[in-house]
Amino acid sequence: MFIALDDTDSTEGMCTTYLTCLILRKFKEINLIADIPNLVRLNPNIPYKTRGNGACWFHIDDNNLSGERKKEIKTIVLDLLKKYSRFEDENTNPACVFLDDENFKINFEILNKFYKKAVSELCTIEEADEISGKINATAYKFKNGRGIVGCLACLGCDFSDLTYELLIYRTEENFGKERMIDEESVFEMHKLLYPGTYDNVNEEEHKLVFMPHGKDPILCGIRGNSIEVVNKAFSLIKFNEEISFTRIFRTNQHTDAHLMFKKISELKQYDAAIVAGTVIENPKRIAKGHTFFKISDGTATFTCAAYGVTRLKNIAFNLVKGDKVRLYGGIESHKDTFNIEKIEILELAKIYKKENPVCPNCKIRMKSEGTNKGFQCKNCKLRLKNDAVKFIEVPRNLKQEIYEVEPGHRRHLSKQLCRYKI
Repeated sequence: MFIALDDTDSTEGMCTTYLTCLILRKFKEINLIADIPNLVRLNPNIPYKTRGNGACWFHIDDNNLSGERKKEIKTIVLDLLKKYSRFEDENTNPACVFLDDENFKINFEILNKFYKKAVSELCTIEEADEISGKINATAYKFKNGRGIVGCLACLGCDFSDLTYELLIYRTEENFGKERMIDEESVFEMHKLLYPGTYDNVNEEEHKLVFMPHGKDPILCGIRGNSIEVVNKAFSLIKFNEEISFTRIFRTNQHTDAHLMFKKISELKQYDAAIVAGTVIENPKRIAKGHTFFKISDGTATFTCAAYGVTRLKNIAFNLVKGDKVRLYGGIESHKDTFNIEKIEILELAKIYKKENPVCPNCKIRMKSEGTNKGFQCKNCKLRLKNDAVKFIEVPRNLKQEIYEVEPGHRRHLSKQLCRYKI
C-alpha cells in the first residue's frame, strides 16, 4: 500500500515530513514496518504552496494485509492528519491518498506523467481528481483539498536522480525557540565531507544555512548524495539542545527535476524551465541591486531578473547585448519576468574600445581633432585621418561556464554545480 500526504503545514509551523514520521512511529508500535519515506518537492513557483511545496509518501507491503489491518492503517493516518494539520491557516488544504500495490504498478505511467507536469507547471485540483478516479486511488480531501495534487504527483516521482536528507526534529517545548547548534562543528563537518553533503553552510558569509526558520519542528536537515554521508555528517555535529528523533528521507531535492527545456514563446505563468537566447539589451540595475535584462530566442523576447540577495545580480549586470546565455529558473507572481536560478554563459560578445593612434614620429598618443576630423600630434603636428583609430578588444570578466546562487538562497530543487559530476 502506498500512502501519500500533502499540504498539512503552514507558514506558522508544522511540517508534512513531521506528520509522516509520527505516522511511521505509530506503525512501528503495532509492528508495521514501512520502506524509507520519500520527500518530493514540486514546482517552487506555485502560489498556493505553504513553504517548500513538498509532499511525502511511503510504502507498506500489502500482500499479507487483511481488510481489518488496512482499515486500521487508514484510521491511524487520518487521525494523525486531523490532529496535526494546520487547518486554521487559509492556505492549508490537506489531503492523503491510499493506493494498493497493484494499481500503483499498472498506473505508474499516468502518475509519472502527472508528476512531471506538477514539478514544472501548474496543475489543478480537477486534474488530480480525474487521475485519482482513473487509477482507483482512495483519496481524502480537507477544505478545498488542494493537497491531492501533491499526493498524486509525488507518487509518480521516478527518482531518476535522487539525494537524501537526514531530518533532525526538536522536542515540542523547543518549537519556536532559537535553534541551538555548535556552529564550528558544522563548518568542520563541511570541510571533511563536502561535496558529499552540501548546502549546510555559506562560507562567504560564514553562517549556517541548513536550519529552517520559524516554529516548525525541524531543527536542521542534512542533505547529501548517500545515506552513509548524511549519517556521517550527523555524527560530527554538536547539538546544544535535545533531539526528539531523526529520520532519513529519499528525495528529488537538488536534481533540477523541475526544469524543462522550453522556447520562450512556450512559457506560461508559474512554469519552471530552461531557456536559451541572446541578450538584446544591456542589463539595468534598480534599487536593492535587482538586475533586469531581456533575451530573445527568435520565438519571443522575455524580461529576466537576478535579484539583489544573490551573487547572480553581479553576473547578470556584467552581461552585454549580444551575449548568448542559457537560463535556469521560472515565472512566479510576475508573469512577465523570468526569475533566474542559474546562468550559463554560452558565448560572450566581443567588446571594443576606441584608442587614438600613436604618432609614428614622436611615439606619443595623438589627440582627436573632433568627430570624424582625424587626429593630430601635439609635438610634430602630424595629422592622420579618422580611419587611423584603433579598436582594442576589452577583456570580459565573465567565463563560459555556469554560475549558481550561493547556499542559503538556493531552492530545494536546484541542482548544485558540485552535483553535476554525479
